[in-house]
Amino acid sequence: MEGGLYFHIPFCRRRCGYCDFVTFAGFERLIPAYIQSLMKQVALFSEDIPIHTVYFGGGTPSLVSPDLFMILFDSVRQSFSICDDAEISLEANPGTVTLESLTAYRRAGFNRISFGMQSARVDELNLLERQHNPEDITKAIHYARTAGFDNINLDLIFGLPGQTLEAWKESLSAALDFHPEHLSLYSLIVEEGTPLARRISAGITDAPDDDVAAEQYEWTCEYLDAAGFDHYEISNWALKQPRRDLRCQHNLQYWRLLPYYGFGCGAVGFLPAGFTWFSSSAPVIMQNPKWIGAYTRQVEEAAKNTSVTDFLETVDADYEMNTFMFTGFRLLQEGINPERFHHRFGKEIDSVFGRPLRKLFDAHLIETAPDGAIRLKRSAWLVANRIFREFTGDD
Repeated sequence: MEGGLYFHIPFCRRRCGYCDFVTFAGFERLIPAYIQSLMKQVALFSEDIPIHTVYFGGGTPSLVSPDLFMILFDSVRQSFSICDDAEISLEANPGTVTLESLTAYRRAGFNRISFGMQSARVDELNLLERQHNPEDITKAIHYARTAGFDNINLDLIFGLPGQTLEAWKESLSAALDFHPEHLSLYSLIVEEGTPLARRISAGITDAPDDDVAAEQYEWTCEYLDAAGFDHYEISNWALKQPRRDLRCQHNLQYWRLLPYYGFGCGAVGFLPAGFTWFSSSAPVIMQNPKWIGAYTRQVEEAAKNTSVTDFLETVDADYEMNTFMFTGFRLLQEGINPERFHHRFGKEIDSVFGRPLRKLFDAHLIETAPDGAIRLKRSAWLVANRIFREFTGDD
């Protein structure tokens, strides 16, 4: 079984108004020391396991210099067996990259890049408090192509306050003009405690309209299908190519609940029982402190004691099975294979989840695909959270 590596880079020049991720603005001076902490944590978990996907998320990973990434990659390769064809992804903000930096990132080993485009409209970028403009997006993608990147993802957000269907059409059409290989499209979630949430609460900004967001999503599904994209996950589309799988392999690792390590401040990982030396008897979740100082101190203490236990939480089979179900339902075509469930857990899926599955079948929210997989019905895509709640314990 192959694994994945996730590295969280929590640094930003300025936090966006809608963001509640583990990010910190104005602390770029800490980046070199932070990379050293990542190297120490990687060394603690060293094992000769094949790794087929490596992902750097944030934050703004493109604030880290290519030279520092090369040093980190050398350390990673000493601890893990990186497959020759591994997908190695970098999240980047337009406006933080140049032709020189992207060329160096490509030379360092990155072969996939994800740009936080979010919108093609100045007014919407200002609403989101993004630090780039549409011209920055054009330049960044041109630089990436020139540097040799042939696997580019664009992130966009719909369902914004005041955003009409026509405005969303404008942004998504502009994104397609860049010929991306992959699109990640997310409906805005107004998170408590963010500046955007406070503006909405104060009546300064309108609340998003759920009905408009639903209309935008439905239009998107039809538009991208006609444009030759495979809608393989609720929020993700990959360009169809006959001899190349352009789905995000790293995120497939999550949705299939396959093993992935989480390194860095706020990062999370999941490792099944028996996959590695420290998960031999039960599955474990990797968890890291959400503050940079707390994370670096914990790494130093763990390195001193050569112990990884402070980063691990043991979970039981029920947790793993429930997580397998609600992440699997995110895969719209693939769904959940009952035979794979049986092979992994040694139980028939009906013996564990017969009741909620019958409830969802009776409500016409799920169906059995021709290959026997259980998946969401097309009419249930907009209410997917209702299905997920059956397996998360949320009310």
